[in-house]
Amino acid sequence: MAMPNSYQQYKTQSISTMTPGELLIILFDELVKRAKQGEIAIKAGNVEGANDSLMRAQDIVRYLTATLNDDYEITKEIKPLYDFFYQQLVMANTKKNADILEALIPMLEDMRETWKQTERLTHKK
Repeated sequence: MAMPNSYQQYKTQSISTMTPGELLIILFDELVKRAKQGEIAIKAGNVEGANDSLMRAQDIVRYLTATLNDDYEITKEIKPLYDFFYQQLVMANTKKNADILEALIPMLEDMRETWKQTERLTHKK
């Protein structure tokens, strides 16, 4: 039984040693994954699976929005994007509309790539 505990400790330590940028990328990776799972579930007629995936995606966007730092000017540009992402996820989930997700996922992937490039440039030596 030491294995799950050891794994949990490893995950906790890994997260606590990440830069904010690395954590942001992981959150966007998970957001994209959940949106894609939601799209697949909707197309398969799996209402419960779609709801679960899209609710998790919504939770991630709410967390991203809540952790924005108003001290930075860029926050004024990012917050409306996050609000849009959240609204689209809610609409896709409520209407069980995969087309909304098909349009949204590339935007989420672009944002993830932007954060990846920013992280690379920030920590380039």
